[in-house]
Amino acid sequence: MRNDNRGGNRRNNRDRPDPLLTVEWCRVIDHPESDAAIVVVTEPALHVIRLRPKPGAAMQMVGARIYMGIDHSKREVVQDVLGFARIRDLSNAANQEMPIVIQQIIEDSPEVFIQQFFNRAGNLSLKMHAFELLPGVGNKKAMEMVSSRGRVGWDSFAQLNEDCNINAAELLARRFVSEIEDRGLQPRLLDLLLRQGE
Repeated sequence: MRNDNRGGNRRNNRDRPDPLLTVEWCRVIDHPESDAAIVVVTEPALHVIRLRPKPGAAMQMVGARIYMGIDHSKREVVQDVLGFARIRDLSNAANQEMPIVIQQIIEDSPEVFIQQFFNRAGNLSLKMHAFELLPGVGNKKAMEMVSSRGRVGWDSFAQLNEDCNINAAELLARRFVSEIEDRGLQPRLLDLLLRQGE
């Protein structure tokens, strides 16, 4: 019986689309040696994965944006997608760089993060607003942010940061990193904002 269940589980996993099949771009968080696996964060869904570089490919700098899509003719650096990285196995360097690189991705996509989160976030319950998921933002600060947002919302991170006296991209990056490191953390902004179709 046990084997049948495992086979069934395997089939169920196959029925779900591979979230990496549609990924085209990613950013490097660790590449310790030229022939070693490159650890990257995908855009925009923020999966942490490992890639095999092409033979002779140069070392990749942290934060470098590289193509990993299915069109192999466009791949300058990537030979193969090795799969998801185990977070507990990441190097200290990767752990230190991940929040910085994720913040970079957020800042480079204000249309996603300002429009989809900061301009739309509402109450999660009678007592909690979605802004309270951000590190260091309590109920009082969340209500100040809602008041500052008004009906129109923000156009840029600069405007948002100035109005609310925060670094919005950094706070959101820190929340995303917490969710990547702890899959049990609920609710998950990663799933609500970035991974709905997977």
